[in-house]
Amino acid sequence: MKHPFLLLLLCCVFGLMACSRGEAPAQGSDGESAGNSARGDDAALRHVRAGTRAMTQPGAAVDYIAAEIEGVIMARTKSQALMHYDGYRVTLTTPAGRVTQIKFDLVEAKPTIKQLTEMFGKPREVRKGMLYEHESVVTGSRIVILAIPVSMPADEGSLVRQIIIEGARTR
Repeated sequence: MKHPFLLLLLCCVFGLMACSRGEAPAQGSDGESAGNSARGDDAALRHVRAGTRAMTQPGAAVDYIAAEIEGVIMARTKSQALMHYDGYRVTLTTPAGRVTQIKFDLVEAKPTIKQLTEMFGKPREVRKGMLYEHESVVTGSRIVILAIPVSMPADEGSLVRQIIIEGARTR
């Protein structure tokens, strides 16, 4: 052997890689860890609830929404504002400075349909996912919340990959 130190180093690296793989949590059917897919992650739910409350206020401005969901605007254009959190990002659609839509892209912090149902009531199933309706008692504003699951068809245990909050269209 010309390089015993190199051989020893490679053996140690491969040994550590094998040990770390053995300790990884079990994976669910959609790539999520077993504990996460069973109960969901509610890290984003507090901000979803705050965003829903803020959208019911008349003339919801960008700065008001950002303050309500405790976010710092990282980037802004004429029609959008972007905020980042740990495990998800939020995009505000802002034509004319008024927020018309809040979109939560849930990268790691994925709640379940059941958690959203407990928060907003029974949903209606639509083509893209589950649709919740929320009406403010104070202002009378109606908001719709679309929860797009990781995979369809969705059930109570399904993880949500995207939540879109916008004002309900009046007829």
